[in-house]
Amino acid sequence: MTTHSGDVPSGDSEPGSSVANMSRAPGAEFPAAVYLSVIAAFAWIVLASWLAFGAGAEADLGLGIATVLGLVFFALPIFMFKTAARHFSAERQRLDDFLCAPIDTATGTLTGSQAWVQVLVIPLTLAFAAIVFGAIRIFVA
Repeated sequence: MTTHSGDVPSGDSEPGSSVANMSRAPGAEFPAAVYLSVIAAFAWIVLASWLAFGAGAEADLGLGIATVLGLVFFALPIFMFKTAARHFSAERQRLDDFLCAPIDTATGTLTGSQAWVQVLVIPLTLAFAAIVFGAIRIFVA
């Protein structure tokens, strides 16, 4: 289906197209496990930071602010999804179906498992970095 600027696409599109997905709630493109894994990785960063650096009043203040900001950072999209789920179809794909299903991205089509790995690369790298920085701080100090 080709549209030109100003054209409104017809409703009879293929199931995987963006027109067919316009009635889905934002955030429903991934199963909940994908989002939970990202939240878990960032929770690990915060926990590792508290364990390694939470020793003085100045550090506690900075870590407390970072923790509150992290909670807000993840709470807002969750509240937005819950609100949008009332107005749109919020059915999520089952995890087993998602792992093998094709996912359209800006750079091409991936399987769900490949997309999940790409989503987790940065949070997991940051979590491992927090562990390394914390270990260096503990062993050097």
